[in-house]
Amino acid sequence: MPDRYARMLDLAVEVMSAETPEFVWPLLTAELLTALDGELIVVKEVPWTRDQGSVVIRSPEPLPEVGAGEDSVQAYIRSGYPFIDRYGATADWTPQSAARVVGARTWQNSPTADALRQAFGTRHVFGLPLPQRGPHVSGFLVHRSGGDFSRHDERYAARVQPLLKAATAHRSLLMALRESSGSAQRQQANHALAAPLTPRETNVLHLLATGLTAEVIGRRLGISPRTVHKHLNALYRKLGAADRLSAVLRAQDAGLLTGSAEPPAAHPGPGSTGSSPR
Repeated sequence: MPDRYARMLDLAVEVMSAETPEFVWPLLTAELLTALDGELIVVKEVPWTRDQGSVVIRSPEPLPEVGAGEDSVQAYIRSGYPFIDRYGATADWTPQSAARVVGARTWQNSPTADALRQAFGTRHVFGLPLPQRGPHVSGFLVHRSGGDFSRHDERYAARVQPLLKAATAHRSLLMALRESSGSAQRQQANHALAAPLTPRETNVLHLLATGLTAEVIGRRLGISPRTVHKHLNALYRKLGAADRLSAVLRAQDAGLLTGSAEPPAAHPGPGSTGSSPR
C-alpha cells in the first residue's frame, strides 16, 4: 500500500498543475483501477437521477456491447444502490464494497448486481465517495469480477480520499473557468449570426458535429426526428449554410463548438453512426 499511496500522491500533485480538465480523470482512474484490482470504474461527478445524467465509465479494456438493455443498466448505475442510501443519509464516508454495506447475500441477489453481471461480467462494486455536505453524493464506483474487496482495499481508499477530493475540486475549477470563457466566446459568436441560436439549437448543433443522425439526435434529446429537422433548418439559415458539413465548419469558425452542450453517454445507442441528417 505505501507504494500505491505514494503513486497516487504524485499523481494528485501532477493534477494540481494541470490546465485542462481532460487531463485529470485518465490519470486518477487508471491508478485506482490498478491499486484496487478493478476492471472498470464509474465516475460520479455530477448529480444523477434514475432517468437523467451522463454515466461516465472508464476501463483499460474495451467494454462489452450492452445492447438493447443499455438504458436500464445505466438507470441501475445512476440509482447508486446501495451507496446512495449509505453516503447520502449519514456522515460516514468510509469506502466500502456493496456486499459489505448490505451483506453479501442481499447484494448478490439484488437486481442491480444482476444487471451489472449481465452487462459487464462484474460481481462486486466498491464505493469510494468524496466527502461533502448535502444530499448529493459524488465519487467513484470500482467494479471487479473476482472476489470481494478487502479491508486492505478499504484502508488504501480511505488514505487516498483527500487526494482525490482535492484533485476533483481542481478539475471542477478548470471546468468552471472553461465554461466562463466559452460563454463569452459564444456570446460574441452569436452577435455575428443572422439570429442567436436557441439552447435547443445549440444542443442539436453539438450532436450534429459528432456525426449522429437526426433519428439518434431525437432520441438523445427526447424529441421527434421531424422536430430535429426543424431545428436543423433553423441552424442552416442562421449559419448561412446549405448542408450539415458547411454548418459544422461555419460553427467551428464562429467558435460555437468550443465546448460540449450535451455530454456523450458511456455507450452510444444503436445507430450512433451512419448517414448524416440533412
